[in-house]
Order: sequence, then C-alpha cells, then structure tokens
Amino acid sequence: MNTNVTPTRHTLARRELLALEHARGFVVDCVAGELWITADGAAGDTILRAGERLRLAGSRRVVVSALRPAVVAARPCCGESPIREIAARCVAMVLDGIRRWQHAPLASYSVIRLR
Repeated sequence: MNTNVTPTRHTLARRELLALEHARGFVVDCVAGELWITADGAAGDTILRAGERLRLAGSRRVVVSALRPAVVAARPCCGESPIREIAARCVAMVLDGIRRWQHAPLASYSVIRLR
C-alpha cells in the first residue's frame, strides 16, 4: 500500500484566508511568503516564514492568513488521516470484543473507552 501523500498547495494573496477543516494531524508548510495561523483551542497564534513548518496536533479548525503573498502546502503527517484514525478505533473495538469473548471473566466488567 502506498502511504505517500501529495501535499495540497495553495497560493494566497496578501490578507487572503484559507480555512482548513478537520486539520488535526496535518502539517502546514510555508513554501514562500509569510503566514499567520490561528487554530481553534490553541493558546496563541503562529507566524510561519518561508521554509518553516507547523504540525497541527489537536486542532480541528484552522485559519491560515497570508501576511504577504504566500504559498502554503498542507498534508497529513506521518500517514495520519481521518480514515486511518477511524479504522484504528474500529479495529481496537473489534479486538477488545474478541478478547472479552475469549476470556469469560473479563466480559462481566464494564468498559470505559478513553478517546
């Protein structure tokens, strides 16, 4: 399976905005220019200059603004994507069910799933 992901590139004029939905786990590269990045729930904003990069760890919504004409590239980091995250959770739930079925004493305990 090929896990290489081609980054999505956008050219932004000065003061132009780019909204990224479901950006958790993405990497934003400032290819050229200067970017101002605001993420939901983040303590502060980030400014990226040409050649710098930012990994969006916990943010679902991100707004990228060009302080001057810029080129921005966004891609999932390290093979992460929403589909992979959902698939991993499903696999974990199925394996948990199989383990509980194989070990009858475990089946009597309640389950609390942490996300």
